[in-house]
Amino acid sequence: MRFDRLLFPKGEVILAHVLQCGQAFRWVWNSNKNYYATSMLLNDSLGYKIVILRQKDESTIEYSIYKDDSDKSFDALRTCLQHYLRLDVSLEKLLSEWSAVDKNFVNKCHRGVRVLGQEPWETLCSFICSSNNNISRITKMCHSLCGEYGKEIGNLDGISYYSFPSSNDIVHKASEEHLRELGFGYRARYIIGAAKLMHQDKPVSMSDTEYIKSWHKKLSKPEIRERFLAFPGVGPKVADCVCLMGMQMDDVVPIDVHMQRIAERDYRFNATANKAEELKERYKALPLTRKSMNIKLELAREMFASKWGPYAGWAQGVIFAQEINKTVGATTEDMHLVKRVKKEEEKSSSATLEVKVEGIEYSNTGRPMRWASKKVNYNV
Repeated sequence: MRFDRLLFPKGEVILAHVLQCGQAFRWVWNSNKNYYATSMLLNDSLGYKIVILRQKDESTIEYSIYKDDSDKSFDALRTCLQHYLRLDVSLEKLLSEWSAVDKNFVNKCHRGVRVLGQEPWETLCSFICSSNNNISRITKMCHSLCGEYGKEIGNLDGISYYSFPSSNDIVHKASEEHLRELGFGYRARYIIGAAKLMHQDKPVSMSDTEYIKSWHKKLSKPEIRERFLAFPGVGPKVADCVCLMGMQMDDVVPIDVHMQRIAERDYRFNATANKAEELKERYKALPLTRKSMNIKLELAREMFASKWGPYAGWAQGVIFAQEINKTVGATTEDMHLVKRVKKEEEKSSSATLEVKVEGIEYSNTGRPMRWASKKVNYNV
């Protein structure tokens, strides 16, 4: 199998700190062979491919495409990865700039935590699944969406990989009832509603991602956020996550009560009545934003954005990662377990999968719950 390399300054990218930390949810870690794999859309002509990444040191990433060694595909993947990993942005330079204006960054290490440049449609669906949820369960839901409604790309080391379903796929193949059977709970209604709204709004000639990205040409950043808030199951924090990770709006700071606590503890943040009134006046033309926002969280969001500048969302990622300091994602062992259970289901009328999940859970408004480790039964 052919492998090429991406080179960068030491520590700028650490895959273990970005691929399974709550930004992307479809990377699978193979602990036996030490690689990450997922399906990735290279471009419209090449379509989806199974992409393999491995990292042996902090200045190199090796990448490969399963069953495709062509120069054309490798050139396309290299371009995709440079965008996906945002290699045009220097974390070391940003850390120096943040340290100059914020003493909380002095002597801090960024640990290779960077904001990924993801497809906005997949990012939207992924974060709709994040309501009252943790990384392990969001990961399971995203893999279920692909496995049930996407197109199979291939099988690597016993794991099947699929494309991420379009809004058209979900509208014509999925149902709220089936999603509930897959463990989506009340989020099933949101996924179906989001797919219907996207399918209804976008021109037939455009993909979901092309349509969402076209908003950059005609809408301001607050207006783009307002558009995301129109989707079922999307509150301010989810909208901000999609803006930051799916739209590369780098100054957007996703905020929740956890980050508000940091604002009050480390930055002596205080939401005054005058600031609240000014905020309401600024958002007068954005009814969904006004209706859904938490005043204290919104003011903390603006404080961080003002302090940290054009890459404020990246600064939040570094701060948040150091507070949480844990990642939970899919492994090949998890995927094989699900596959075995599905085979058992074919032999019997039903089956139950017991999975240990852990992580921080968030409410739809961005309120975090404590780290929890518990066993959850899924009917699969």
